[in-house]
Amino acid sequence: MDPGTAALPTHRLFFALWPDAPARAALVRLAHEIAHHVHGKAPREDNLHLTLAFLGAVAAERLDALERIGRDAAAGVAPFGLSLERVGGTGFGIAWLSPDGVPPSLAALHAALAAGIAREGFPIERRMFRPHLTLARHCARAVHRGAVQPVRWTVERLALVESTLAAGGSR
Repeated sequence: MDPGTAALPTHRLFFALWPDAPARAALVRLAHEIAHHVHGKAPREDNLHLTLAFLGAVAAERLDALERIGRDAAAGVAPFGLSLERVGGTGFGIAWLSPDGVPPSLAALHAALAAGIAREGFPIERRMFRPHLTLARHCARAVHRGAVQPVRWTVERLALVESTLAAGGSR
């Protein structure tokens, strides 16, 4: 391959919310309970998050623009409470936890991110925003949908996260 045509290094990125320690502990317990019930696999504790915008492969020289987008979006939204209380699942072997509805502050944060991402020319998902946190993957049984004891935390920070793919899943 000609060195001039070599692919530039990229980073697999997304914007997400990370739960605080008490919420994380509750989520770990719930994820293991659900995974056991549906014969699935709970995510690693340090992978529990709520994705706001998946960006995919991004060239290293575009990181500054994404950091600016994240700072601007977060600055426009005061800290807010988030409550996740509905368990559900997909036909693709995924179990998740979501809020009953999209809280206005979460919707505003997502909208600000989407606007900044689009303005800077990054590709953006066109599907409707359905906030959720993955509790289990590779579920062999159907997930019983319904309400559970709410898991709450105060959202105070937005994270720009790099995901790496490995044999055991993404990290």
